[in-house]
Amino acid sequence: MKLNLSKLLYVCFFVPFSCFSQKDLVTKKANDIYELSDYGASYFAKLSLNCADQTSPHFYERYKEHYGVVDSTSSKDIWPSFYGCYDWHSSVHNHWCMIKLLKNHPETPESKQILERLNFAFSKENIAHELYFLNQNEEGYFEFPYGQSWFLKIGDELKRWNSPLAKKWLVQIEPLLTFIEENHLKYWPNTPFVKISGSHDSPAMGLSFALDYARSFGKRKLEKEIITASKKYYSKLENAPIELEPVEYDFMSGCLLIADLMRKVLNKKDYTIWLSKFAPELLDEKLVDDALKINKTEVHDGFESHWDGFHLNRIWCLNGMLLSLPKNALSETVKQKWHTAMNEMWDYAQLSIGKGNYDIDHWLSSFSVFALSGYK
Repeated sequence: MKLNLSKLLYVCFFVPFSCFSQKDLVTKKANDIYELSDYGASYFAKLSLNCADQTSPHFYERYKEHYGVVDSTSSKDIWPSFYGCYDWHSSVHNHWCMIKLLKNHPETPESKQILERLNFAFSKENIAHELYFLNQNEEGYFEFPYGQSWFLKIGDELKRWNSPLAKKWLVQIEPLLTFIEENHLKYWPNTPFVKISGSHDSPAMGLSFALDYARSFGKRKLEKEIITASKKYYSKLENAPIELEPVEYDFMSGCLLIADLMRKVLNKKDYTIWLSKFAPELLDEKLVDDALKINKTEVHDGFESHWDGFHLNRIWCLNGMLLSLPKNALSETVKQKWHTAMNEMWDYAQLSIGKGNYDIDHWLSSFSVFALSGYK
């Protein structure tokens, strides 16, 4: 996901995104929280489609230095499904994004292109090649937990979609899903402690998506291991440093990722008690503004674009938390402050997206869609 701009130039797509009005990307629900509009779905579909087929620039050059199996001159030869979007994990979550858009906005003008792309990416032959690479590198833990857990999110999304195409694709990607599932079953029981992270090594993000997958597929053993690990790592944490985020160039909120995970692990009553200790400022009318303030930068490119992703990730975590918190857990004042902060985070992040900068668009399209639609 990270682009070293001292070595790479921007790649600009001459796509008429200027015809989109920023305010038309979303509509407001009754509670004033943004939701993605049909117009916005088309906008982000174009971005994800463009990036998914873009082979250069690519992180491939760094891969060549570390992976003996990488002896090709093209990322497309190594990852026939997920060769674009600058790196493997970004390509995976852009494909999740296209599934979500097709599922929630079936009439989007890009639906035919999305179908063609997903049919290609999820073919048995291409998935077999992807599996071969993962199996041959880093003892199977290439892109673990981040990229591999995003692939589980693809499986989770397809499983919860009552569509003949989704069922077909699930059969074709099953070998890779099983491989990644087994990695989770091996990794967490043998990992005694973890750190709070808002980057690619985030344990909470990997556990959260793996838990969603386990429940969608009825994988009881995996569910049990994820819950056990989550409680081991996070059940006793208190006073998380939310107001100090983002840490350096984190592109996600390490603290809110934990809060989003634990809502899936604990029942509503226990979760409310846990959250009051883990992040008391989120429930406090006087402190919540500072906890959810936007950390602004005037520049929205390179590593600074990570702060846009950070705020989009915070929106998706807060949306998830709102699903699990009891109605009386937040005062009306605090709830409104959450809603206002989420909308302001969205507006801030969108200042950088769709302007032709590949280092931004190759991953922030899918983060934008997950922010508003990931748990819907």
